[in-house]
Amino acid sequence: MPASSGTVDADGTAIHYLDWEGSGPPLILIHATGFLGALWRPIAERLADRFRVIAIDQRGHGDSDAPASGYTFETFARDLQRVIEALRLDRPLAAGHSAGGSTIVVHAAAHPGVISRAVLIEPILPRPDWFTDPPPEGRTNASLADGARKRRAVWRDAGEAFASYRKKETFRTWREDVLRCYVEEGMRRRDDGRVELKCSPEVEGLFFDAVRGPDFWSLLPEVRCPALFLWGGESHLHGRGLGAAADAVPNGRNVIVPGATHFLPQERPDEVARLMQEYFAD
Repeated sequence: MPASSGTVDADGTAIHYLDWEGSGPPLILIHATGFLGALWRPIAERLADRFRVIAIDQRGHGDSDAPASGYTFETFARDLQRVIEALRLDRPLAAGHSAGGSTIVVHAAAHPGVISRAVLIEPILPRPDWFTDPPPEGRTNASLADGARKRRAVWRDAGEAFASYRKKETFRTWREDVLRCYVEEGMRRRDDGRVELKCSPEVEGLFFDAVRGPDFWSLLPEVRCPALFLWGGESHLHGRGLGAAADAVPNGRNVIVPGATHFLPQERPDEVARLMQEYFAD
């Protein structure tokens, strides 16, 4: 089933979305930092016969506007609320990956009762001590932001970009069709014929910077909707004890997918779709 597309005005910023227009309950999908709504396509197509699946491009990503400011999780949560209101979605389901899951946490705490049930896939929920006691592997929001700002953004063509990504550790485990979707949908053609990332390195850096904003752990008890936390068994986040986040949510529980990394939806989209369908039908 092909998706239609549209935009919602979020206080002057156009938020783009894809809508699979199924007849079931609404399900909003929110991508990770640097990604885009279209990357959910393998999952959305498996769920579209049971849900009205809507995948949004967070500000600065995909085909949404990229304003110069406003990159805070409070703003991302307001953008999500504008989409829900504009599309008149009644108690939607929601699923978010990485920073997309973090957006849902902030939204659910600020707008209790709006989201009926959530799946949070590897959400970024740094404990306050992470900023004073960095992990041994050195991955912090600051180092990730610095790395993002140095990221290559322009290639000769999509083929060159795909070949480059396929060799990188981050993308090595992705299912091939998902990586091709990222390259084909996540880049735009420039006037000089080359292709560049729709999400600029600077915006990606701003999203990593934004992680320092909220005290996520004080917000988790305010998430009243039932929430399933999905973790990759080989994820660096799961290894740092973030599974305890489900215990902080009144109706939270964990599922660990053995062998998967932080990029669980890109590695195992069929399994993620199955787990989501089962949870939302429970």
